[in-house]
Amino acid sequence: MKKVSIKLIALALFLAAFGLQAQDYKVAVSGQKKVLIKEVNRVSVEAYDGTEIQITSDSERERSERAKGLKALSARGEDNTGIGLNVKTEGGEITIFQVASRGEGKYTVKIPKSMNLAIEHTGNWEGGKIEVYKVTGELEISGRYNSVYMEDITGPAVVNTVYGGIEAKFTALSQSGPTSLVSVYGDVDITLPANSKADIKAKTPYGEAYSDLNIEFPKTEGLRKMSSVIEGKLNGGGVSLDIQASYQNVYLRKK
Repeated sequence: MKKVSIKLIALALFLAAFGLQAQDYKVAVSGQKKVLIKEVNRVSVEAYDGTEIQITSDSERERSERAKGLKALSARGEDNTGIGLNVKTEGGEITIFQVASRGEGKYTVKIPKSMNLAIEHTGNWEGGKIEVYKVTGELEISGRYNSVYMEDITGPAVVNTVYGGIEAKFTALSQSGPTSLVSVYGDVDITLPANSKADIKAKTPYGEAYSDLNIEFPKTEGLRKMSSVIEGKLNGGGVSLDIQASYQNVYLRKK
């Protein structure tokens, strides 16, 4: 027992000596309906039943003793959170913007379920994976070198990325607006409840499309015209569901 206590004390002294930076930040939500996350590397967003935005960073970056009492400066803006981010509220929108390098760390953001979400990442390969969980509001994601993973979402969702794949698992397909999922060089893999209603358009110029859903295709006389665009109705049709994987494959799965 004594040895364990000594080890714990030693660990505490070690952490204190290096002065690890605070890893949490909270944002009050007062009527704002949308969260915009810009240029944040390796971000995971989850909707929950709370009333504030909670941001956590798992980066264990050291705080310099010489920097005590000083603010970090960046060409991108001021770090007003202490964890490498700038957060500002304008009108009905809260913007979270990364202003400092965080090495290999990851940000986890929890947002109230009532909020819509937009994520933009136009930077280089350091952007990493974008993850979204349990968001039932409107969802917009635009990436470049990012793969995108979404689970327990409903849409409407407009998602596009260039060099990464897209995987989306829907609990329901909202009929309040169209959903579009587009990747240039990655697969697009979608899981839908079997009773979803949609007008489906799948485009795979240099790939294939696969599905186990009961999609109704229009009846034609004679041979079908060769095309990279597949159009059909799911359960009689409904909201527009556009899917495109320019150089890879499209997968439509039944939940």
